[in-house]
Amino acid sequence: RLRKLVENGISKRFDLTAWARDTGCAQPTALARLEATLEQIRPDVVKLIVMESLEGTGDEDLDTMVYGETNARAFLEFVNKYAKGAAALDTNAPGVFYDLGSGAGKSVVTAALSPYFRACHGIEILPCAHAIAECVIEDFLRDVAPRDDGTTPTVSARLGDIFSDTSWTEADFVFCNCVTWDESTITRLTRTASSMRSGSIFVTVLCPLAEPHAFDFIAEEEIAFSWGHVEALVYKKTFVAS
Repeated sequence: RLRKLVENGISKRFDLTAWARDTGCAQPTALARLEATLEQIRPDVVKLIVMESLEGTGDEDLDTMVYGETNARAFLEFVNKYAKGAAALDTNAPGVFYDLGSGAGKSVVTAALSPYFRACHGIEILPCAHAIAECVIEDFLRDVAPRDDGTTPTVSARLGDIFSDTSWTEADFVFCNCVTWDESTITRLTRTASSMRSGSIFVTVLCPLAEPHAFDFIAEEEIAFSWGHVEALVYKKTFVAS
């Protein structure tokens, strides 16, 4: 069943360049090209693939929010808004973005359109979702890049566990959709994130960081997902006097 879904749904490939030309949908901006590219990756199909991969595990009964995707335009506005507040980020000296639990990679390629980042990476523990992300990134580099300023950031997704691969703690902006995570996992996430550099931005979805933590809470803002709107909690790593 999973193979059929992959072959006939999410990963069925077509010539996007020809499709855009033939339908008169050639897009003048990088964001418009991204939105056109992401249309072929249906959230409901990705969710089916993810749910099938969880069969027989302790997570198989999670509700519809087990898999969700951000809205590209709204997410880019959100990222740009709070990237401006990161101590190390500037459009003249862009930094690094990470998505923890990056799924199909849509948030990674969306953040790649922000002028505040020179590199955007994702880490995903599910092989099926990671495989989709690799296709999405390939399409991004072929059909969307460069950004409107003419530059193309480094974009990648890795298969792994965020508690084993802690390279993300060196990032300037980290996004984590942790809606279904339990208290012990959030505590572990908070402890790991404490090694992030001062002034960096850490965003969690719905679940706050465990107390005590080494961050200043700066904002709460709703963002759009494929299954609805939910609160994103924005933190900035506390400055430590040298």
